[in-house]
Amino acid sequence: MTTKRKAYVREMNANWWTKLGFYKAYMVREATAIPTVWFCLVLLYGLISLGNGTFATDFLTFLKNPLIVIFNLVSLVAMLYHAKTLFIMTPQVLDIMVKGEKLPVEKGAKIMWGITAVISVIVLALAL
Repeated sequence: MTTKRKAYVREMNANWWTKLGFYKAYMVREATAIPTVWFCLVLLYGLISLGNGTFATDFLTFLKNPLIVIFNLVSLVAMLYHAKTLFIMTPQVLDIMVKGEKLPVEKGAKIMWGITAVISVIVLALAL
């Protein structure tokens, strides 16, 4: 059945997400994928230079470039922001029950940061 009335189409601007803080934080969190790609490419270049035997010359010289240091620091900040938001959201989404009671969100986030710190110390100890 066809109708003569025109269908209602709600107007959607390209910047609709800038009106609410929740959406801004979501878009920033999703944008952390870009520095992650950068870091993955740096690691790939390191592996390639390790395989070619030019790790000490090419790759380390590449890492000493001030622009690369800045990109890597931006990547680190983006990953820390991503981890922070992940550690806040995960206990909210998962209903973790401890002795019949729901685990508080703050405590769940602290446990996840603690696990991350322990694993980081172990990896650092093994690397040294």
